[in-house]
Amino acid sequence: MSSDHTDTELVLAALAGGDDAMSACDEIIHRYHQKVYGFLHQLTGRKEDAEDLTQETLLLALRKLKTFKPGRDLLPWLFTIARRTAISQWRKNKPTSPLFDSDHPSTEGTKPHDSVALWKLAKNKLKRDEFTALWMHYQEGLPIREVARVLRKTTTHAKVIVYRARKSLGKELALTNDAWLPGHQVNLTSP
Repeated sequence: MSSDHTDTELVLAALAGGDDAMSACDEIIHRYHQKVYGFLHQLTGRKEDAEDLTQETLLLALRKLKTFKPGRDLLPWLFTIARRTAISQWRKNKPTSPLFDSDHPSTEGTKPHDSVALWKLAKNKLKRDEFTALWMHYQEGLPIREVARVLRKTTTHAKVIVYRARKSLGKELALTNDAWLPGHQVNLTSP
């Protein structure tokens, strides 16, 4: 199958079986592997865990394709599965470190104004749902209604979570404003 098919077309082709089913599954994996991996890498902070969880997420998603509602975007559905898979794995292993580890290896040696450092600050200072909502909305480009669906919240609640997260992050940046952008004010509290 070519990459110009919609998510719904790919899912329906995969579910129909036949010659196009394997191609449709391959296209789904090819289309979303990096985004799921990036999301899980930010969530876990460990490359190896993100790789394992990405594989587990995509396999589970392919097995559960019949539960996907045609007409919706596939990415938020995959993020929901990824988030639940990560939480489930974290609970099984009972780690000594939190799911949102602050010692992310990709942040070593970064300058304070780098986006990586900003995301590290967000991960360290925000609540888990606040960080996840900001990441999905601003880094992955999901609309608020899709963020709400992944977090299992109402759209209004998701908007409040994003607003509060931006406000908290803005206050944190104001405390260290000169270290981020000397001579510039950073305002994350307004849209």
